[in-house]
Amino acid sequence: MKAIGLFSGIGGIELGLAKSGIISDYFCEIDPLAQSVLRRGFPQAQFVGDILSLEELPSADIVTAGFPCQDLSQAGGKRGITGTKSGLVRKLLSLIEKKSNTSRPEWILIENVPYMLRLDKGQAMNFLTAELVRLGYRWAYRVVDARSFGLPQRRPRVVLLASKSHRTADLLFGDDYPTPDIDGKPGVLDGATAYGFYWTEGSRGVGWAREGVPPIKCGSTVGIASPPAVWFPSKDYVGLIDIRDAERLQGFPQDWTDYKGLGIETRQSYRWRLIGNAVSTKLSEWIGTKLKKIEKVSFKAASMDRSKAWPSAAFGDAKGTYSVEVGRWASEADQILLSNFLKFDLKPLSRRATEGFLGRAEICTNVVYSEAFLASLRKHAIMVT
Repeated sequence: MKAIGLFSGIGGIELGLAKSGIISDYFCEIDPLAQSVLRRGFPQAQFVGDILSLEELPSADIVTAGFPCQDLSQAGGKRGITGTKSGLVRKLLSLIEKKSNTSRPEWILIENVPYMLRLDKGQAMNFLTAELVRLGYRWAYRVVDARSFGLPQRRPRVVLLASKSHRTADLLFGDDYPTPDIDGKPGVLDGATAYGFYWTEGSRGVGWAREGVPPIKCGSTVGIASPPAVWFPSKDYVGLIDIRDAERLQGFPQDWTDYKGLGIETRQSYRWRLIGNAVSTKLSEWIGTKLKKIEKVSFKAASMDRSKAWPSAAFGDAKGTYSVEVGRWASEADQILLSNFLKFDLKPLSRRATEGFLGRAEICTNVVYSEAFLASLRKHAIMVT
């Protein structure tokens, strides 16, 4: 199978699909730094920058699109599917519509953030699925946590798969395993060696993860890198993960975004942005295995009201839209503990940053923090400069 990658970023979808033998030989990515990473990782492929400049899509079996999430995320502007960034998905749909029915790609794979299911009562999903049906596709989607594939990063994402002739629900709903309670809560310590959290928060949320990290972000609104922090209780130590471990937490090879190998000089915060915006390669690798071997599965479905917030999983076609009760865990992979996964030394969280987090956490009324956690951070603040 041949794939076309739109809104490719640094190739998370395409690199995962390649492990199943699905080759991406055409990429569209406007960010010049991301495109440099893609050119090194996929040297035989063709490249184009701005999707708005595309007149037509080359022939392919599958078109992939991790389209911009800024207008659909909780941390973003919440402008919805009509926002200037997330609204670019309309261009993808118009390019598909330009092709004749027989030359349209068999498969369309779209990835985005779960908040899109609730924002404006699921307007984005309502629009996308209606357009796919109009173009002759069946569709199914599901929220899947990339952590279910073993890597210690919690990263739930919506995976939307559409096909002209296959029942896409068979691919997405077959692997359903109980979602384990592995993240814990900041108010309860349970003897883990390491806990991940967002040091830039504290007053509203914390992104707590037991033996893992919360979703890696692309950075702050002012362009400052904000890698997750990791707390080691036994050492009263809080440090920031190394960018090479962040790449590995997304399923990329170490140094995938290393500009030094490309002769490009730029701030490391740009690398964090690329990694934070990327799709976990483990998620798309799972999709690739499903595309290579389609098997009929059974599941319980119920008709749904498209005017309300959308569920965590659903499917549909010209006949209707149906919700499905399926969890976020799509694999039985052994969970790698964060304390065993990290290869590189952590950079200690500075005193200023630690005290800033403590100041917010100590007056927070939305999150209950363990006093042992706060006391350990106070000790860390004294020990670091």
